[in-house]
Amino acid sequence: MDMLVFLAQQKRQVAAIIFLILLWEVGSKTIKYSVVEERDRGSFVGNLAKDLGLGVEELVNRGAQILSRGNKQRLQLEQKSGDLLLKEKVDREEVCGDTDPCILHFQVLLKNPVQFIQGELQIQDINDNAPEFLEKEILLKIVENTHPGTLFPLKIAQDLDVGWNTVQNYTISPSSHFHLLTRNHSDGRKYPELVLDRALDREEEPQLTLILTAFDGGSPPRTGTSQVLIAVLDINDNAPEFIQRLYEVQVPENSPVGSLVITVSARDSDAGLHGELSYSFFQSSNQVIQAFEINTDTGEIRLRKLLDFEEIQFYRLEIEASDGGGLTGKCSVAIEVMDVNDNAPQLTMSLLNSDIPENSLETVVAVFGISDPDSGENGKMMCSIPNSLPFLLKPTVENFYTLVTEGALDRETRSEYNITITVTDLGTPRLQTQHSLRVQVSDVNDNAPEFSQSSYTLRVRENNSPALHIGTIRATDRDAGSNAQLSYSLLSGPQPGPDAAALLSIHADSGQLFALRALDYEALQAFEVRVRATDQGSPALSSQALVRVQVLDANDNSPFVLYPLQNASAPVTELLPRAAQPGYLLSKVVAVDRDSGQNAWLSFQLLKATEPGLFGVGPHNGEVRTARPLSERDAPRHRLLLLVRDNGEPPRSASVTLHVLLVDGFSQPYLPLPDAPPQRAPPDRLTAYLVVALASVSSLFLLSLLLFVALRLCRRRGGPSSLGGGSLPEPHFPGHLVDVSGAGMLSQSYQYEVCLQGGSGDSGDFLKPIIPNLPPQGPGKEIEENSTSRSSFDLSEEAVSSNAPRFKETYLQVQIIKGEIATSKYLLTSSFDVCKSQDRQMEARVDHAVQKRQVLFLCVFLGLSCAGAEPLGYSVAEETERGTFLANVADDLGLGAAELSARGPRIVSDHNIPFLLLNPRTGNLLLNEKLDREELCGSTDPCVLPFQLLLEKPFWIYRAELQVRDINDHSPVFLDRDISLKILESATPGATFLLESAQDSDVGINSLRNYTISPNAYFHINVHDGGEGNIFPELVLDQMLDREETPDITLTLTAWDGGSPPRLGTAQIHVFVVDINDNAPEFVQPVYRVQIPEDTAVGSLIVTVSARDLDTGSNGEINYAFFYATEKILKTFQINSTSGNLYLKAELNYEVIQAYTLTIQAKDGGGLSGKCTVAVEVTDVNDNPPELLLSSYSGSIAENSPETVVAVFRVRDKDSGNNGKTVCSIREDLPFALQPSVDNFYTLVTAKPLDRECNPEYNITITVTDLGTPRLQTQHSLRVQVSDVNDNAPEFSQSSYTLRVRENNSPALHIGTIRATDRDAGSNAQLSYSLLPGPQPGPDAAALLSIHADSGQLFALRALDYEALQAFEVRVRATDQGSPALSSQALVRVQVLDANDNSPFVLYPLQNASAPVTELLPRAAQPGYLLSKVVAVDRDSGQNAWLSFQLLKATEPGLFGVGPHNGEVRTARPLSERDAPRHRLLLLVRDNGEPPRSASITLHVLLVEGFSQPYLPLPDAPPQRAPPDRLTAYLVVALASVSSLFLLSLLLFVALRLCRRRGGPGSLGGGSLPEPHFPGHLVDVSGAGTLSQSYQYEVCLQGGSGDSGFNFLKPVLASVSPQIPGNEIEGVPSFRNSLGFNIQ
Repeated sequence: MDMLVFLAQQKRQVAAIIFLILLWEVGSKTIKYSVVEERDRGSFVGNLAKDLGLGVEELVNRGAQILSRGNKQRLQLEQKSGDLLLKEKVDREEVCGDTDPCILHFQVLLKNPVQFIQGELQIQDINDNAPEFLEKEILLKIVENTHPGTLFPLKIAQDLDVGWNTVQNYTISPSSHFHLLTRNHSDGRKYPELVLDRALDREEEPQLTLILTAFDGGSPPRTGTSQVLIAVLDINDNAPEFIQRLYEVQVPENSPVGSLVITVSARDSDAGLHGELSYSFFQSSNQVIQAFEINTDTGEIRLRKLLDFEEIQFYRLEIEASDGGGLTGKCSVAIEVMDVNDNAPQLTMSLLNSDIPENSLETVVAVFGISDPDSGENGKMMCSIPNSLPFLLKPTVENFYTLVTEGALDRETRSEYNITITVTDLGTPRLQTQHSLRVQVSDVNDNAPEFSQSSYTLRVRENNSPALHIGTIRATDRDAGSNAQLSYSLLSGPQPGPDAAALLSIHADSGQLFALRALDYEALQAFEVRVRATDQGSPALSSQALVRVQVLDANDNSPFVLYPLQNASAPVTELLPRAAQPGYLLSKVVAVDRDSGQNAWLSFQLLKATEPGLFGVGPHNGEVRTARPLSERDAPRHRLLLLVRDNGEPPRSASVTLHVLLVDGFSQPYLPLPDAPPQRAPPDRLTAYLVVALASVSSLFLLSLLLFVALRLCRRRGGPSSLGGGSLPEPHFPGHLVDVSGAGMLSQSYQYEVCLQGGSGDSGDFLKPIIPNLPPQGPGKEIEENSTSRSSFDLSEEAVSSNAPRFKETYLQVQIIKGEIATSKYLLTSSFDVCKSQDRQMEARVDHAVQKRQVLFLCVFLGLSCAGAEPLGYSVAEETERGTFLANVADDLGLGAAELSARGPRIVSDHNIPFLLLNPRTGNLLLNEKLDREELCGSTDPCVLPFQLLLEKPFWIYRAELQVRDINDHSPVFLDRDISLKILESATPGATFLLESAQDSDVGINSLRNYTISPNAYFHINVHDGGEGNIFPELVLDQMLDREETPDITLTLTAWDGGSPPRLGTAQIHVFVVDINDNAPEFVQPVYRVQIPEDTAVGSLIVTVSARDLDTGSNGEINYAFFYATEKILKTFQINSTSGNLYLKAELNYEVIQAYTLTIQAKDGGGLSGKCTVAVEVTDVNDNPPELLLSSYSGSIAENSPETVVAVFRVRDKDSGNNGKTVCSIREDLPFALQPSVDNFYTLVTAKPLDRECNPEYNITITVTDLGTPRLQTQHSLRVQVSDVNDNAPEFSQSSYTLRVRENNSPALHIGTIRATDRDAGSNAQLSYSLLPGPQPGPDAAALLSIHADSGQLFALRALDYEALQAFEVRVRATDQGSPALSSQALVRVQVLDANDNSPFVLYPLQNASAPVTELLPRAAQPGYLLSKVVAVDRDSGQNAWLSFQLLKATEPGLFGVGPHNGEVRTARPLSERDAPRHRLLLLVRDNGEPPRSASITLHVLLVEGFSQPYLPLPDAPPQRAPPDRLTAYLVVALASVSSLFLLSLLLFVALRLCRRRGGPGSLGGGSLPEPHFPGHLVDVSGAGTLSQSYQYEVCLQGGSGDSGFNFLKPVLASVSPQIPGNEIEGVPSFRNSLGFNIQ
């Protein structure tokens, strides 16, 4: 077999070679045509029949067809004439681009026989495209110092036309600076170059605009324009200049941090980086840098920290403006700090004595000094203390004051004083400082102890434990210390009574009282004792207080039963007649309790009884009554156990036993009547009268109660509702206060409502101070103040308002010149004027105290004038060691050492800085610590430290000064140790550059004096005087700089001071030579060559071009860009302007472009440029799979047709070399063959006749593979269908079918589908179905079933019955529509399925008999006894015939049961006498179908004693209805009426009561009293009970008159004698009880 296949392949290859050789001669001839682009559709190209040497008919018969490369047909053949026409308009630029000439290849296919002829169509160009610039605006940057003659290439225009129609010339609009040259490129293109004719100046003309025009060679020519924007780049040829050389500004010292001080502004005519200015401080001191900051961009000077006028009053700032090229300009800013009142006065305490004896005379309390760092009015001060204090302020020299006592102090009046010294300046706003002193006063024993009350009441509950603490009695003593230590003792009371020492004891120190033994309320209710308190002073003082002790009752006594007696020999027996009605009083229990109050309230309870519910006891009266009528079943004897309980905590109780004997009567025994039906009693009129009377009385009671409530509400509203302008809430008090009468019963109950009103007590009158009224004095002439020596003091006293205490504020100033009084000036600031004349005496009407103080102050000033004239002066060099001797103060003051020591000398300095030390024994003044002049005084010269010498005995103050001399202990320091300086390399010799100056903390000759610089060939230093003793250095250029030779220079700047030996400080100067653009960029290579495969990924790096520039900065920053790039180059490549990396922007295609030539331009920031060329060669890769172009195709082939052409197609590959060679093939197992022709054309033909039944269609895959690496292939699928003939009969999938249908189906029910298949197609495969009789005799199939002729669906014509017909058979025939027609048959068996359509039928017991079925059941039957059995059948089959039994209903549930599967009825339990004699059972028989069907059976059961005695049931007699009783109805109605009325009245009473409570007095004197919550009342029912009467009182307690006691009101008892012994207290007339009646 393999050999045969191999021979067949060889045969095919030989045939293909012969076929190609025969067609070579035919296809070697090429016909050529030419046409102009943009010709209309249908234009004539040539006559194909004439050019081929064929006639028109011959050309048509041979089936001529035009085949183009690609799928787009641009030519069409006119069959009738043989003319070749244009099928569509052709655009040469779209078809060929810039390829010249533009040739389109096509083929002529002759089908009969097959022949291919090559053809060419050349498209000629016309001038239909104008030149176009890719950019409408060309930006060109040229440095303003560029020399004339410099060339600047411009971007070229693009023209899609070719040949002479492309761009031929460029022109530029007229300009005085430029002209244009048109040059030829190496590839034949023309490009423009701009030539500079005249030098540019950016300051005169920053930019120029020119119009560049491109002309092509067409006729007429077309043009394209672009705008050339020439930006003139700046060079740094202008230095910054400030608008002002000097800025002056005043700034308040309280300006917030960050606030704007001033804005300096400079301008630079240059642009770009050279015109960008940066502001900075120049030669600024450390103080300037710490205080100010400048915005480098805007020139805004802002505060960096808060200014302080007291430290620095003036700042001078040097501001430098630098441009980007290194040139600078300078200006000065003078900032004057304005003083504001931002420093509060300061108080420095020098001497303080905080403990003053009570009996001491005028004493010095404190010595202090005041100061204010502010100046002018802000530094002037006033000092004052409150005028109400017994102290005086005495001013001394140099703002020193002495605080002394005005007189002897009394500690009992005030034990300590908080003295607030207020120092206020005269600034705006005024600031003040307050200093508080605490002065304590010693004590003497001049006050006796005092009790807070004259008498005390203590309460102790009886039966207390011994040594119980019952209270504390304390006294107070206004003295302090041991004088206030108290001891307590007990004395006998004022009334005779028990010995207090036997009952109480008191703690001597704390005053705590203790009960020595247990107290008994029943024996002693109260007693009195006196307590004495004695202090520890000398002599000792004492006082006494009365203490009343009340003993409170405790529940320590149980109730005592008076009746019935429990200690008798025989028990008490009560007789009770059996005829007693409910509520019959059997007996009454009488009991008493020795306790009092609620501990004596008794309650009664029935604990135990022989017959519960027969007897009841009243809970409050102890009455034992019957609770129900007696009956015959009640026992004749009863024993009752009663409990009597009090209301104490815990409660106590006693039990009572009562025996009860039931008797029929006290004369004859009780015989009950026989039971007989009650006879209706005749109506009794008396009962009706009683009912009417009951209703009347109830109604009257209700009306009276409503009237009472209404009257009470009216009186409540109209009564007194307020006291003192406020209302008082009605308090709620606890239950009754109950007393025990002589009989031991609870006799009376009282309730009080107490109202407490506060008085309008005096809130105290505040005394108004008497303010002296000083009349204004006439102004006199003021004597001018001499500044040589002045001593001033300030005194302030605050004014007093009309409502609150105020102090007068007085300011007194005395000026002393050379020890004599020159001017006395008095100023009272609180609207008081004082005369300013020395000779006139004060004539003010002031009080004695103010006059005394002013005279004292004047005397003090006159006495101290001589001492304060000249200060003592001392001098010391800074950094002197601690303990160094300065001077002898005793010698300077003219005092001896002993005298100086005795007077108590002290050194007082400002701010309490102890920099000096005085030896009081020798008078030597020593240095206490090492002094640093720079830390103390800064740059102030001379440095003077003032201090005072204070002599205490007598008091005197001397002023002194210590001058600290400067030494050379600080070297000059540069704030910036590294100074950077930028200088252009084009700077000319002689140019000067200011440098930052050094700082030196020393002053005078020790400060900064000279600057020097390290030797060098380029610079020297000049020193200039800046005024105010400041010098600064200046750097001078000696020769030209060259950055390329020396890019930076480092120098050392040295600053020298004038000390001996001199000190120096150095700083490094880094001079950076700033570059100018004097070097053009140069590429490392002029030409870069690179090969790149066409499948290189987009974004890949192709090559990196590199240029270098010797300049730096922006002049050395190189920017890479394309030069004269075409549109294809710009779309294909992109270059990184910074790195020079050339990247692929779009995919390459070797088949379109094989090489690119790129020109790269490198341009620096100054406008100079260099160029290089990049030659990119694209190498071919096998990236194009072969293409199959289908020329003709026939998709349907007849089944019996001979060898036929299926398709004609052409194969091509865009690649070159082996990548473009192709091989075409199809699968070997297909009955088709490929026949090649000329120019890669192939014909697909059938190899043999086709059979549709074997394969109705073929999917032919034509595979075209190239010979490249890797090999690429293209597959094209063709679908060929084969026609059909009727050669196959229909076929059923089965020979027989079985269908199932459930009985009782609906008519026309679809029961199944029978289908056959036919292998033919079309009409040969269309089938029709019909029914035939079955093979076995049976019912007529046509009467039972029908079949659909087209679909084969079977339908049941009528309902089937399973019980009549279970199954039947029929045949189905299928016939096709072919010619001749073919058919086949299949057997169908139909089975009928059973449905549950029959209910169960009961065979036994029969349900249609005239008499019901009755089963007899003996009463002796045991459980499980078989009573009967139900027998039933079902016509259905399967589970539809399964039957189950169930007992639905029975007369006696649980007595019978039925078997669920066998129907047996059996007994479930033994029978009893209570079971009914007749029973009816309802049974259910159910099948197991879906849904289930059922039948019911009724079974009667008769219970018999035996089967020989019949059972005769008795007839049921209806019960006789008792005759109605009208009396009962009347009583029920009356009872309901009375109950309803009583309930309504009770609800109304409660509601009105609540309304009165809420609307009653609710405030007292503008305030409200809270309503406490107490328990309810105890109410007694009068009659024979113990609680006989109930009283309720409302008592009002009014305060404000000094009487805090209660007034108990006298109750009025109607026809009842008073029960409370003793005298009654009369009440106030305005009393009303709870019932609303006035009691007088």
